[in-house]
Amino acid sequence: MIHEKDILERKFNKVFRGYDKVEVRYFLEMLAEEFGKLESRIKELEPIEKQLKQMGIKSPENIIKEAEERARKIVYDAEKLASDVLDAAKQKKEFEKEEIVKLQHRKNRLIQTLNDAIRKQADLLSLLRDVTEDETSNPDNEEFDWQKK
Repeated sequence: MIHEKDILERKFNKVFRGYDKVEVRYFLEMLAEEFGKLESRIKELEPIEKQLKQMGIKSPENIIKEAEERARKIVYDAEKLASDVLDAAKQKKEFEKEEIVKLQHRKNRLIQTLNDAIRKQADLLSLLRDVTEDETSNPDNEEFDWQKK
């Protein structure tokens, strides 16, 4: 690392057609002064930086890096949760479809049973009409023998 003293003590070779010595010397002194200010500022800030590190205070870069990592984790967790919810919804949909099919089969069986019962009742009514017509058409037959038929 270059120091203020190195700049001030720097000597250059003399050449016939070189730069103006006074101008070069003046520029080097200005540069050394600015460099000295920077060195003293660094010496002021180094203990503060050390103290901040000991206190556990993080640099803005570290804070941003940690925030980005947390954001990635939150997004990952949200995507995982969304995927799980979607899978559960799909499973529930399939279960509901199966239940609907079962209910439709039960409905169809019930309709068939009711149709069979209605048909049997219609057959019974028809039989009763026939018997009643037979009795009315045969006035001589006062008693109907149910056991014969």
